[in-house]
Amino acid sequence: MRNCITIIFLAFFATSSFSQEILYEKQDSIFIEGIIEEMSVKEFSNSGKLLLAIADKFAGCRYVAGTLENGEKEPLYVSCSKLDCTTFVELTLALATTIEKKEGKFNDVCKNLEKIRYRNGERKGYASRLHYISQWIEDSLKLGAIKEVTSCRISTKGRLHLSFMSSHPQNYTMLKGNSETTREIEAMEKPFRNKEVEYIPKEKLNKGADELPIRDGDILALTTNIDGLDVTHIGFAFWHKGRVHLLHASSSKEMVIRDNVTLYDYQKKRKSQTGIRIFRLIGTL
Repeated sequence: MRNCITIIFLAFFATSSFSQEILYEKQDSIFIEGIIEEMSVKEFSNSGKLLLAIADKFAGCRYVAGTLENGEKEPLYVSCSKLDCTTFVELTLALATTIEKKEGKFNDVCKNLEKIRYRNGERKGYASRLHYISQWIEDSLKLGAIKEVTSCRISTKGRLHLSFMSSHPQNYTMLKGNSETTREIEAMEKPFRNKEVEYIPKEKLNKGADELPIRDGDILALTTNIDGLDVTHIGFAFWHKGRVHLLHASSSKEMVIRDNVTLYDYQKKRKSQTGIRIFRLIGTL
């Protein structure tokens, strides 16, 4: 994507409504403001087209897991060169809402990113982060930034049973040996146990745009049957030759890509994935 300066900055931005530590590289802030400048002078027919245009700017960026694990103080971590599937989607959304609000600074993107990443937009330590995609979705729905568009003739109902983090604390640096934070996480999981949601089963995804309620730039949350989890991957939809594909931070390819494999074939090979939920950007934060 670009050569990155490896100096890490810990910035402190403070206004009457925004005060936080931000962990980033200088090249990231330059790159982000460059995207804003470029996209702000273009016209897009809808928010989905804007999201895809922004997401494409990260093509080739390295996939790196666990980048948000930066200690108890939970600084707001911003990176354009090290992304996992969730941080890729979060940063793209933060950029899109910043551009749509006619804002143009790195600081504005950081404000929007914090609203997206943390419960009620407030960063108050590890447990305030929206660790599960279903929690992240619910918070974004409350903000009015997105709407769910999963429901259709071929969708079906399922139930969430979030418990994976609290039942596997040894898998998480900040939970290992930390019973207090684990209890906080468990309290955040409870409202998402036995919660009914709709999804489109993966065997139904080999269809065209006349049957799937998916537009270019929609957010696709890939559902799972792994006990205690809701979603194992997330990315953006794009149509190619009449079939839907995924623009995502791929762990297998170790970078952000427009996948040349259809979403149907992508999920077909992954036994633990069950289908998708679909969300659309409709407003600003």
